[in-house]
Amino acid sequence: MCFKKGFRGIGDFLKVGGLKMTKIKICKTLNNHDNLLGGKFMNESLSTSKLLGGIGAILLVLTITPYLGAISGLVGIILILISLNMFSKIYSDPQIFRNALISFVLAIISGFVVILIVGITFFSLFTMMGPFSYPSHMFSSIGIGTIFAFIIIYLLLIISAYYLKTSFTLLSSYTGVNLFRTGGLWYFIGTILTIVIIGILINLVAWILIAVAFFTTPEEVKSSV
Repeated sequence: MCFKKGFRGIGDFLKVGGLKMTKIKICKTLNNHDNLLGGKFMNESLSTSKLLGGIGAILLVLTITPYLGAISGLVGIILILISLNMFSKIYSDPQIFRNALISFVLAIISGFVVILIVGITFFSLFTMMGPFSYPSHMFSSIGIGTIFAFIIIYLLLIISAYYLKTSFTLLSSYTGVNLFRTGGLWYFIGTILTIVIIGILINLVAWILIAVAFFTTPEEVKSSV
């Protein structure tokens, strides 16, 4: 109801341009106004989220640059997460952001594992050196542990890539931009092939595709998937 009981009959006496406006017409006018404001807000949020996502994807491409690579990658991840969080709210699907968050958390964990492995390896080399040490036994034990650890890292990265692919697949279904799906798939394939150099190149191409997908996303929210 648009009016309180005390003002129930006021709509019958309002005239605009010589025409009577009933309470139903006034309600429709107010509802249309609210819808216009809501649509404008959603489109502005969509414009911001696609801009942040595109910039974030470009920064992730720049991780190959010396000196600024780590900073660029960190800022890129943050912008991508902010963007996907906004998309999750726009389309009312928390899985878009949640899958991406899990992906980046797993990637960060794998990075810490790499640092830990390097530290343990150097520490083991220093502690195992001595007059009665056997280099062959020493290096074989360290080598086995290192190989096992890198297998764990490799699996973590693949799982991480799968979650990110799922996030971009969802985003593609909502926005209608197939490049999100393609970029996510390429990133997943590239991560699997990281054991060879071509995998890194595929990942870079994937982020370029994702950047283009963000920038070419329509600025109108679809009502359904």
